[in-house]
Amino acid sequence: MNDFPEVAVADANAETAAIFDRIMTCSGTGTPALIFRHFAVFPGLLDWAWRAIGDEFDGGRIVLHALDAVARTPRVALPRVEHPALVAAGLDGPDRALLAGMLRSYNRMNPMNHGLIAAIRDLIARPQAEAEAVAPLPPPSRRTLEPCPKLPPPVKVRDMPADLQQTVAALGAAIPDAHTGMVPTLYRHLALWPDLLRLLAPGILEAVRIGEVPARTHALEREMTPLVQHVIARARAKGLPPAPLADPEAMTRTLDTFLFAIPHMTVVGTAIEASLPLQ
Repeated sequence: MNDFPEVAVADANAETAAIFDRIMTCSGTGTPALIFRHFAVFPGLLDWAWRAIGDEFDGGRIVLHALDAVARTPRVALPRVEHPALVAAGLDGPDRALLAGMLRSYNRMNPMNHGLIAAIRDLIARPQAEAEAVAPLPPPSRRTLEPCPKLPPPVKVRDMPADLQQTVAALGAAIPDAHTGMVPTLYRHLALWPDLLRLLAPGILEAVRIGEVPARTHALEREMTPLVQHVIARARAKGLPPAPLADPEAMTRTLDTFLFAIPHMTVVGTAIEASLPLQ
């Protein structure tokens, strides 16, 4: 299994690093999402995407609406991990605090990115389409967004022990239409504590197998639809030129994969957070 092509935060040039930092600062998350790190592989694409959707972060608009959609979606119940098991997996006090911030970051970032990536995909796939009128969204719930810590680099798949590579391969394959070689970065971050990921994986895979994760994923997609329509309409109204891509169809296929993976990982991430004694 190969790592999905990306520009890591530590390897970004000045222009890319500035956009990565804006994404993290404006959303209060600890890392730019994998899809934005993937865009940075293609010259000019990350800047084009930021012009399309960057203002969605203004005032926390997209984050608050996305979190409302998550709150309306029933949560999957994973097996509870008790405190002694967490300690046995190598998580002391500072590690638990990092893990709590990590899950908070992903569970904020993933639903937000659902709307953003849907808009970017639509602009790439239908460059000549006109903006469509959409019904107004109700105001989002008021909530305090606790800052998320900047996260350490995730573990590269090739650097994981062989059994953990098999585990993340199985978790990635559990996502419908998963892109070959793509492992969600949340799993790569959880691999900082290999025994924790080994502990969590069976419950996640069982929840997928019995249909709980797919059912909640489809429910979340329905809840997200009005927001997605708004983000698409606002992005298209800007009249941007076509994306700077030699093969737009290939990127459309990649974005289709992410549009399966992101709601799936939102459901999984919120379930993991609820299953752990992190307070």
